[in-house]
Amino acid sequence: MKVAYSFSTLRYVHDPVTQEFVNVGVAIFSPEAGYFRAICTPSYSRVTRMFGKIDGQGFRHFSRHIQNRICAVGQVYSSASAPEGKLTIERMLAKVLPADDSALQFFKRRRGPERRFGPDVERTARTSGVGACGLAASP
Repeated sequence: MKVAYSFSTLRYVHDPVTQEFVNVGVAIFSPEAGYFRAICTPSYSRVTRMFGKIDGQGFRHFSRHIQNRICAVGQVYSSASAPEGKLTIERMLAKVLPADDSALQFFKRRRGPERRFGPDVERTARTSGVGACGLAASP
């Protein structure tokens, strides 16, 4: 069955003034399918190539934390009998990472074409070496 979904990219924003960024993850939400998951990379090599030295251990920890929290919220959401009000990806993401001026930020929502996105996301995670919900993240 094909369903509509929305997604938001997780960005590492090095300087809030210049707004230069690197995409480091993506969250996907489909109320119709009861689906809310994320894939975040623990690798910070692209970030350091663009912006120089960062706290790599801190980046890995926070990236994995965001992914794990989204997965946990998604599991609660998918098992809930009646979803709470009209949920949007913004409201779901705010439960994990409130919008502020920190270095890791979710970018505005976009809509994806109707498709069977669940298996595609899991397959992409396996082939890219990036962990998704229920999959082991790469070291």
